[in-house]
Amino acid sequence: MARSSLTEQLVDLRRSYTGENLTQAVPAVKAVLHDLPDDRRERVVDALRGQADVRGLFLPDAEDDDQRALECVVLQAGLDAGAHLQLRPPASMLRPAHAFRAVEPGEHLRVHLTEHALGPLLYELLPRHDESWVAGVAGLRVVHHPRSVELRLVGLDAAVHLAGVDERAWADGLKYVRTLLKGRNLGGTFIDGPLAPVERDHLAGTPYPTGVGSAVLRRYHLFGAAPWVRALAQGDRWWVEWPASLGVPTVADRLLHPVFGLPDAVEAPSAGGGLGISTGWYDLFLREVDGPDPAHEEALAAMEWPEGVTGWWEPPQAVR
Repeated sequence: MARSSLTEQLVDLRRSYTGENLTQAVPAVKAVLHDLPDDRRERVVDALRGQADVRGLFLPDAEDDDQRALECVVLQAGLDAGAHLQLRPPASMLRPAHAFRAVEPGEHLRVHLTEHALGPLLYELLPRHDESWVAGVAGLRVVHHPRSVELRLVGLDAAVHLAGVDERAWADGLKYVRTLLKGRNLGGTFIDGPLAPVERDHLAGTPYPTGVGSAVLRRYHLFGAAPWVRALAQGDRWWVEWPASLGVPTVADRLLHPVFGLPDAVEAPSAGGGLGISTGWYDLFLREVDGPDPAHEEALAAMEWPEGVTGWWEPPQAVR
């Protein structure tokens, strides 16, 4: 597939944000370029030189609050799933522990997961209840397709697709969930159908996060070289941190890029260290923390975890 110099630059840049392959990124970029008049095409060239701003054109953000809320939920669950991935035998704090491998931005986001991430992600996502409490994401529902599953939130017009999740992959993911629940002596019933009263009560006190979480998810590949990423959302404000590796100024610059950065975002003060970014409506604070000590890796890898710590737990083999 022949690519012009401009197309090639845009595709390579987009892939550094999304992790897409060429088959996914090239048609998306070409579709936008094809419809641009010459003067707007020149503006794209100027933006690549840092002399104009075309953010949102080649990497679209969520179109409305419903889609933004769902993507924020998926981001938070995926980052929480990273802690599970660190305990996959042999456990490691240095091995990359990311649930997301690549994303395809569009009206409805399409997410590609890393090899072992589905089970941990489902553990964080699937809602279950036992009388007065709700675990997982209240209101989240799953629609099965032959080669993917579609995530939705009851009452919201939004969808996120998990690519490559067929019937067998789904069964393997649920095995992880059930193993972990059994090991932790957690009961509860998975919720399906209309919003349950216990979910409605939960959401009244703990609404879905919003803000730039969805924009971070759509650019998650920027963080792929870090061992792990953690986040805290309070309403529409996000704090994102990772072990010292990428450089906060470098990540902030990428998130402010005039072509693929967050639309309308500018650098903002951060009282908690690191750097802040604000769109005027939403805030994102970035920081690096001390990384794990490599000297602990050998002991961590040799650890035999008791039941209930990890969903990859297996009963000890009897010595013969």
